[in-house]
Amino acid sequence: MTDSNQDAQGSPQARVAVPEVLETVSVEVRMLSDTAGELQDLIGNLVVAGAFGGSQSLYQLQSLDRLCQSLNAVADFLAGVANGSSVDWKVDLTDAARAVKLADVCDRLIGRKAGDESSGDLTGEFDDFENWPMTG
Repeated sequence: MTDSNQDAQGSPQARVAVPEVLETVSVEVRMLSDTAGELQDLIGNLVVAGAFGGSQSLYQLQSLDRLCQSLNAVADFLAGVANGSSVDWKVDLTDAARAVKLADVCDRLIGRKAGDESSGDLTGEFDDFENWPMTG
């Protein structure tokens, strides 16, 4: 979304065109699909290398493929609805933005630029992978 969808403090304006919101959500869902696809590739390589064995691993890998396909289908649907929506239709993003717990996702969904001071109000979870036993 564009900067015009924010007030001076970087908060979402009360009313944003529905097609723009739907297109933004479509892009976000497609990013999730891409991430799931990367995980699918990684897990597939591990299966081929023998790190996982048995038919259960292959079944789970197929589930990940279905997840990727479903996410892409939802993204396509949202983009299609966005194309068929009137720019005169408006929606208030304020409450929806407050419900999103991950700051970077919220920022992308409401069109806030990374590094805006106002994005610091929203917090997300942090995973410290250095403390995992699998990493050196």
